[in-house]
Amino acid sequence: MRADLHSSDDRRMLGALDELFVHDQLIRRYRVTYEEGEGTRPDFRVYTGAAYVGAVEVATLFLRDDWAAEERRNADLKRQLNQQLPLTTHSVEFEIFRWDATPRLQPMVKWIERTLSELRADPEALQRDEFGCPEKVYINPAVEIVFRFIELPESYVVGADDRAVLGGGSIGGCVDSAERLRQRLDDKAVKYDLRDMPFAIVVGVRDGMCDVGDVHQALTGTSAVVIATGQGVRKGDGFFGHGAHRRAGKHQRVSAVFSLHDWFPGGPYESQLVRFDNPFAAVPFPDDALPCGGRWGVIEREAAQLRAGWLIRPAASTRR
Repeated sequence: MRADLHSSDDRRMLGALDELFVHDQLIRRYRVTYEEGEGTRPDFRVYTGAAYVGAVEVATLFLRDDWAAEERRNADLKRQLNQQLPLTTHSVEFEIFRWDATPRLQPMVKWIERTLSELRADPEALQRDEFGCPEKVYINPAVEIVFRFIELPESYVVGADDRAVLGGGSIGGCVDSAERLRQRLDDKAVKYDLRDMPFAIVVGVRDGMCDVGDVHQALTGTSAVVIATGQGVRKGDGFFGHGAHRRAGKHQRVSAVFSLHDWFPGGPYESQLVRFDNPFAAVPFPDDALPCGGRWGVIEREAAQLRAGWLIRPAASTRR
């Protein structure tokens, strides 16, 4: 754990932070052991005195690999440009349209400097984007990058720590966070000796594309519409639920899934823990084991059907 917390590998470090958070919450109510037992074992086993209460496994969901690589590439280009370009009259943003190879930095820096000089001499020299911001395309065999130039107010005083380049373009495409989360949970659901006691999985959400709505979709199923009637339904692909071959319910060994958002010590956002109870769990997870800011579960249960929904609605996410 200590080695992971000091690791230069972000995934190791962030995964360890998620485990640390869960451990800190559990020890306020229970005696907690870490990776107790032989073979494949959950992260934490929880006791009240000598009585075994249940198990908790921590899983961290990261941004998908290709988008993470784009983020690192954009951040590296931003860092290198800021080392070469002082802030003068305009801040700079960029968006990468094509990246076939790593471009040479110095020609790009000189091109930006010439473009800034051109813009200072004639504010109407460049074409503008849909928001009225001057922009120009840097293109060569390696890359095609759009740079946008944001004029500073005349009264602005440039500080020693100010940076010229504010950031790179957005990343994205078809968001598959819910699908990847389901796969992660499917793997965790069957691995451990649970001693027929409650079992919860806490997901540390480190994928910036994944919010509480995506977690809800992963657990309850993908939204769909019946064309003939227009009725809104959910497909049978949720981690919770039942199907033709699982009438008693899927993953009954998993009592609950928690999603942990925006957790970082001293970070700018307030962390949020949301609880999702499995309506078909063999045994329920203790109500007070992990304090949560939102809770989803069974609202009404009858012999032939049940109704589930938000028991406590989570606070609005601090960011997307």
